[in-house]
Amino acid sequence: MIGVRNDVAVVTPSHDLDAAASELLREALADAVRDHRHVIVDMHAAPTIDSAGLSLLVRAYNDAKARGGTLSLAAPSRYVVTVLHTMKLHQIFAVYPDVDAALLVRQLETETSASAGPIQ
Repeated sequence: MIGVRNDVAVVTPSHDLDAAASELLREALADAVRDHRHVIVDMHAAPTIDSAGLSLLVRAYNDAKARGGTLSLAAPSRYVVTVLHTMKLHQIFAVYPDVDAALLVRQLETETSASAGPIQ
């Protein structure tokens, strides 16, 4: 469920983000946030989400942010995007069409911050 690409943890749930999957996903997200500064949740195999799944994502996002990291979402279904918009969470999470796009943005942000020197 957790892979690493370019020093970024990629958590890939294999089914819906709901109460039935919450314990396994909670552990995977907690491990990813603890061990990596940046986490991407690859949601391509999770067509639906309920309040338990939203709660897990928000908790992991807050934990990542508290550690100076990020948590973003890749490949959410149309249903998940609708739920995020309804709950106004689209303003919180960075959402990308796929993992590669999320990794590219992370790489560009890293390169930009590394090349930016002090302002004189």
